[in-house]
Amino acid sequence: MTIQEKCRNFNTKIHDRMFRNNHFDASFGHYEQTFISIDQIEDCQDAIDEFKKLVRNEQRRSILSIYGVLQAFFGQQDGLFYLFRSISNKQKLKSADFFRGYELISKIREVRNDIVGHPSNRKGGKEFYFIDKGPNSKFEFEYGGYKPEFVRMKVDLQKFIVKQEQFAHQVLDNLNELVLENIELHKKEFKMIKLYDLISGLNYAIQLMKRGYHDEHRGFQAEWGISEVNDKLLKFQEELNKRFNDEIPAGIEDTLRIIHYILEKMKIWHEKNELLDNDDAEIFMYAFDYQFESLEQMAKEVDSEYEL
Repeated sequence: MTIQEKCRNFNTKIHDRMFRNNHFDASFGHYEQTFISIDQIEDCQDAIDEFKKLVRNEQRRSILSIYGVLQAFFGQQDGLFYLFRSISNKQKLKSADFFRGYELISKIREVRNDIVGHPSNRKGGKEFYFIDKGPNSKFEFEYGGYKPEFVRMKVDLQKFIVKQEQFAHQVLDNLNELVLENIELHKKEFKMIKLYDLISGLNYAIQLMKRGYHDEHRGFQAEWGISEVNDKLLKFQEELNKRFNDEIPAGIEDTLRIIHYILEKMKIWHEKNELLDNDDAEIFMYAFDYQFESLEQMAKEVDSEYEL
């Protein structure tokens, strides 16, 4: 799988509602920086791939392509660093600590800073660097500098590319595993409580609600039915909020809104003694049955997502 494919797959994973709703905090930047970092990693890999396709020319200096690929390395590394920091929730992690374990990656960053970042004012004016004016090949070039003693260095871009891509794959694979682990932990936390079980036993309570508009002698039982259904739905909604960090899926939220509206209307009619022989109440309960059946199906679907 290419780096670009891994980025696109990873972007899908971070938007899994089990992860996104429970991982990213409400402050600006946590979520936004994550998907922007993924985009940056992918774009920089496109640039590196374009460099690899360039026709080799031993006689031209190709400064633009050298600058470009070094900048792409650097940009991708930054994207991987900020992505790692966001997904791991290590917001105080320093880039130097992140790159320390990758010796060649540090070398790539050093070369980029020497000749692309601040060549005429490196390390606060303590060092100065320039690319050799002689011919440079596509993958190899030399550059010199003063620190203050004069130094010359050879750069193998092909080696840099191989190590850069290994690094990118490794970080993306590690983060992918971390996201999957977090999702599994979230599933384990709630797998024992089935949402469907919380509302599936309400048929009798619903029948009592309906007695309110068609049973002259037992219509008073509607009050208990309304109360029982309402209490169970509040518990159901509480469990939903725990699973989705107060961001209930839109379809379920809309269905609950309609059901609660109907319950409130039934309660008001009952309190005003206007429920018996109320055609509107009967029509509302037809709508209630449809919405409640949809809610049960959605509860089953959420429960299935939490099965390991």
